[in-house]
Amino acid sequence: MRIETNEENGIIRFILEGRLDAVSADEAESTMMKAIEGKGRYLYDLAALDYISSAGLRVLLSTSKQIKRGEGRFVMCAANANIRHILDISGFASIFPLVETIDEGQRLLAE
Repeated sequence: MRIETNEENGIIRFILEGRLDAVSADEAESTMMKAIEGKGRYLYDLAALDYISSAGLRVLLSTSKQIKRGEGRFVMCAANANIRHILDISGFASIFPLVETIDEGQRLLAE
């Protein structure tokens, strides 16, 4: 699991790559929590995420709750068919803002 964090136009982008599972969840959560500050705007780029387990879903849930507590906003984007299926069957697709492309996510956060 690799997480790259960068900022562009006031949007912090989390680029998740590889497997977000029980082995990588704690480190991933720690990395992302360190980048979350107050009323920020956050883009979860899932394009390079190959696999997500229940531990990985917990990371997405806990970090998104932290963003909401700080009155920030977030969007998840570019999930491949496998990740999208997991988000759908777990019910997470109905509680997370989820869009098809990175550009669409950036436009939504820029509003």
